[in-house]
Amino acid sequence: MKRRSRNSLSGLILLLALSLCGCGEREKEPVTITVIHAWGGTGADHVAMRDIYDGFQKENPDIEVQMISMPAREEMLRKVEDMIMVGNMPDVITFSGMGQNTTYDFIVKNNMALDIMPYLKEDKEFAANISRTNLNYWTTDNGQLFTVADVLSLSGGYWYNKDILDAAGVKSLPKSWDAFRGMCYKILKWANEQENEVKPLQTSPEGYLYFMDQMLLEKLEDEENQISWKNQVREVLKQLQGIYAYSASENAEYSYLDETRLFNEGKLAVYVNGVWGASMISENINARYALLPTFSQDAVSCESACLGYVLGNSQNEQKENAAVDFLKYMLSEKVQKRILEETEQIPANEHVVLDAYKEAMPRLYQAASLVLGADRKIEVPDNLWPADQKTYFTGNIFRVLTGAMTPEDFQKRLGKMRTTENNSQK
Repeated sequence: MKRRSRNSLSGLILLLALSLCGCGEREKEPVTITVIHAWGGTGADHVAMRDIYDGFQKENPDIEVQMISMPAREEMLRKVEDMIMVGNMPDVITFSGMGQNTTYDFIVKNNMALDIMPYLKEDKEFAANISRTNLNYWTTDNGQLFTVADVLSLSGGYWYNKDILDAAGVKSLPKSWDAFRGMCYKILKWANEQENEVKPLQTSPEGYLYFMDQMLLEKLEDEENQISWKNQVREVLKQLQGIYAYSASENAEYSYLDETRLFNEGKLAVYVNGVWGASMISENINARYALLPTFSQDAVSCESACLGYVLGNSQNEQKENAAVDFLKYMLSEKVQKRILEETEQIPANEHVVLDAYKEAMPRLYQAASLVLGADRKIEVPDNLWPADQKTYFTGNIFRVLTGAMTPEDFQKRLGKMRTTENNSQK
């Protein structure tokens, strides 16, 4: 009897031990999160970003990442919309520098986005890795934070081919818009004399949006002489028509990619893009960066944090913690250095010092230093323009500049969109 009791007891202990082991194994089962991004293209920066994302999976074997790679932001946005409409909110959405849009607004208003602020309060290191620019712009009036960018958008200027400017006799960079047109005239005159087919500029619709913001914001901030918004827009459009006289007639399908190609072929003196354009420019071009001119001749640039990562409010603590871990990984100093070195984007983590890259990345360093050192900073168009207004502007600005549409008709349409947007925010 005693032996049978010992055997029974031993069996019970063994069964209990196996049961406990089974519980332990279940606790170690990996949590799965879905990450959707727009780095699915074939470019070197896209390949590098996908490799960086893969690094998180390797460092966190207990987190299984289901990666959805889309080739561009527009396709990614449509995919996200399809997913949330069927109740399948991704755990991590990478908006890749977009401005505010209806999809982001829908996610926030319907409590589908995770508030990141409580995590920052608990983790000082995590909080220190988020840029002040991001916190200042995206923190809500209620003290909530629903998006964090891993890079900064530095712009408000243009790249120029120094060899062309030197050959055309441009001795100094223009600080005023009158001087900017004067530079374009000088380059055009030289190009005609040389018969070399070089154009002063051939700006994309996005480039004219930067021109518009620079001019419009400066005028609207002049409160003493402030007139109605519609008159300011019309006045700025006339200024743009004066600049367009030195460009070629193009249609709305012409994009920054076409502008980049022409600049790399040595056919453009001026190429309007942000600091991130450094990696797109051929090493054969003697390119430098300059800030856009202003009416006041003050140095003005754009330093912005656009829409970045949005985490899903899944009500599943394991998933939410895993998504936060992914964000922490992307903002960590080692990953931020990789983003800078492999994609030439400006890291959001302020612990990554650009001065350390002065020799290795002289072109990027020169451009970034110029933007960061400007007297005044404004937002990039993505943060200033509602999506429908921006789409209308880029789709129709060439019609205005070529005379196919009057500035008055163009302004009226923009004005209606502006009124609708203001009313929707009240």
